[in-house]
Amino acid sequence: HVLQKCINTMQPESLQFIVDEISKQEGLVAQTARHRYGCRIIQHLLKVCPPSQFSKIAESVLEEADTLACHSFGNYAVQHLAEFGSPEHKYRLARVIERNIVGIAKSNVGGPVIQTVITHAAPADRVWVARAAAQAPQAFLALAKARLGHPCALSILDTISVREAERVSTALAEHLEELRASKFGLEVAQLLAGEC
Repeated sequence: HVLQKCINTMQPESLQFIVDEISKQEGLVAQTARHRYGCRIIQHLLKVCPPSQFSKIAESVLEEADTLACHSFGNYAVQHLAEFGSPEHKYRLARVIERNIVGIAKSNVGGPVIQTVITHAAPADRVWVARAAAQAPQAFLALAKARLGHPCALSILDTISVREAERVSTALAEHLEELRASKFGLEVAQLLAGEC
């Protein structure tokens, strides 16, 4: 709590000692991101400091982004990097999410990560990430039925072209009743079936 208070009240240049300390030991950034309270420190640093200052932290998050994106606390560091990172960080993160879309989509916390990347990435990268999810029917189905994933499934359908959305609808046609029976999948099913 003390570090969080420091980060929220001090000027970014005065926080360099925290950035240096967390970045000094290999694996410490990822370990901190996975910690219940440590993840908040990483989030606040990514939010408050300029990308040039947190580049070492960003590199560490990017190295383990595929596993952090699926972690109950680590996913917040990935989301903050997607939101506050430099254009280069956002590009590289989008590529990691795109390559690992199936595993991330099937995790309990993957939906918000994918949605944050789609929201904050460059327009072309948004399409690539959304397309990767749309082309993996089981991953898309998992997102559509999940409490935290169904808003992401809707964002994916909103991001891809109409023709690609029709392909998703065709691929998931046999699962429409399963989606309709799901509390969270109903809206996605209605959109896929053209009922919205």
